[in-house]
Amino acid sequence: MVIPLMVPVVASAVSAVVSAGSATFAAIWPMHFARARRLEAEETARKMKNDFMEILIRVMLQNHLDELQQSAAEDSRRVEEARLAAEKKWFEGVRPECHPSEEDINRMKATYHYNPGFIHIAVVGSAGAGKSSFINAVRGLSTNHTMAAPAGITETTRTVTRYPDPRPNSRTIWYDVPGSGTLEVPDWKYFNDMGLYIFDCIIVVIDNRFLDSDLAILRTCEQFKNIEAFLVRSKSDQHIKNMVSQKMGFDPWDPDSDMDDTTRSLFRLTRTREHQRFIDETHQNVQINLEKGNLPPKNVYIVCNDAMHQTVCTWQDPPHKDNR
Repeated sequence: MVIPLMVPVVASAVSAVVSAGSATFAAIWPMHFARARRLEAEETARKMKNDFMEILIRVMLQNHLDELQQSAAEDSRRVEEARLAAEKKWFEGVRPECHPSEEDINRMKATYHYNPGFIHIAVVGSAGAGKSSFINAVRGLSTNHTMAAPAGITETTRTVTRYPDPRPNSRTIWYDVPGSGTLEVPDWKYFNDMGLYIFDCIIVVIDNRFLDSDLAILRTCEQFKNIEAFLVRSKSDQHIKNMVSQKMGFDPWDPDSDMDDTTRSLFRLTRTREHQRFIDETHQNVQINLEKGNLPPKNVYIVCNDAMHQTVCTWQDPPHKDNR
């Protein structure tokens, strides 16, 4: 038969094929393994590169954030230093310059009804210095007159109030300005917020103390060529009476006080001496404070409201005298 004879041949062929396949696999496998290792190495390198880039980006972002925070902290520090320096200057009496815009000037002139044909005088000063009483006296009006500015021991003026002069043909407008240094009007905003830069004249009324707010107003007035500034010492009569009473040991103005000729003569002499001492001490005190505030010497006008009221009334026509 043919089949038995073919078995060895087939077996031999199969063995040859298997041997050839094994040889081929043995030859291909190292190449496949090397390729797999190369791909794995490339994937590992890619991951490492991506991880490195991610870490690098994070570090760069963190550094940028740190720089921003450091810059913000530095800006905050500079702002705080500037604030402390400004506060120090304020306490030392150094005030920033006032530079109102043209719009500010026009707005305040409209608010105060500024008329170029009139003289506009602002009366300013600390709370309770006697500004309203001064305005009444210089206009020849008593405090109970219907046209008088409200006056009191505490600050009675809350807003800038306009008071025309009642004398016939007068072209003067008086303005009663809220006291500086109050909670309502802080010292550092006083001049600008009140729009004092539009006035032709500013009268600073002082009482028994010369305050930083008074110096601030005078110093700012120096920046404006159009503003004349004057110092007025108010309530002089009351202060002189107190000085005389202290020297005499009793109130010589008391109607119930019984003075003989010797005591009355001593009273007149004491009144004259204390009057002059008050004038000298007032001028000295003002000049010392002006010098401390780096301001030039300035005259101070010592007034008595009652005497000024009577003097002004003599200039007025009879109808106004009846309203004293």
